[in-house]
Amino acid sequence: MRALLVVAAVVLAFPVRVEANPARELVQHMSRGARPARLGDWVTYRFNGGGLRVYYWRLAVVGEEKDKEGRDAVWVEMEAGTHPAMKSPLAQMRMLVAREGDEIRYDAISRLYIGTGFGQPQEYSDEALQHVLKQQEADAKKAQSAPPEKQAPLPKGVKPTTRSGKESRLMTLAGTVAAVPVEVVLKNTVIKRMWLSREIPLLNLAKIEIPGIGHAMEVAEYGIDAKPRMRIPAPDAPKIKLEYADAILDDLPGDADDGHGHDTSEDTP
Repeated sequence: MRALLVVAAVVLAFPVRVEANPARELVQHMSRGARPARLGDWVTYRFNGGGLRVYYWRLAVVGEEKDKEGRDAVWVEMEAGTHPAMKSPLAQMRMLVAREGDEIRYDAISRLYIGTGFGQPQEYSDEALQHVLKQQEADAKKAQSAPPEKQAPLPKGVKPTTRSGKESRLMTLAGTVAAVPVEVVLKNTVIKRMWLSREIPLLNLAKIEIPGIGHAMEVAEYGIDAKPRMRIPAPDAPKIKLEYADAILDDLPGDADDGHGHDTSEDTP
């Protein structure tokens, strides 16, 4: 589930990258039909970490309501698994996120549900959720203020550059889409390559490759008819308490190798 939180960070990062890139081709491409996230939008990506490490991630906007502060908000579901249709997903997350106009504020989460494997999903209590959000914010600030890791110096006058190509048709697992390639290049070596497309909902990301380590992420499916898929517990069901807020994240798939976790319900002694 730590990885699901990383995906939430990716949701924030990609729109910023799109806006920050001055490439005329990319700006023109997005201006011809890119739209804000809407109720029902969903997208599934295939992650290839090399070898047999293949996973799928699904992101969907499945509901709208007011949050506790009276702000417009949307319910966003995330799922992770080894099957593209998310049969028996390894992990699920559902969060209520504030919305300002066309922008989904992923830094303004007011409710959070988490479920793994065959376990019943649970909602984080207000105290537990605030703890997790503050911890994530503190970790982000710490990472920003930390001194940069020492790296081998580059030759004088050599620095990574970003370049983009012209809009073209890109073949993906989800079909052919119009996309603009953007590359991060060091001398003649491509460090990272991604294709941005106005046709892909939510992230506008069609594909990304990191050739040096053989990692890739590609859109597998997408649509505009998403429905809630996470089983929400009854309102009076036990919630995740503050003292278990970190433990449940540490014991979710991808973080622990021992295969067992903590009981996180409020009636845990």
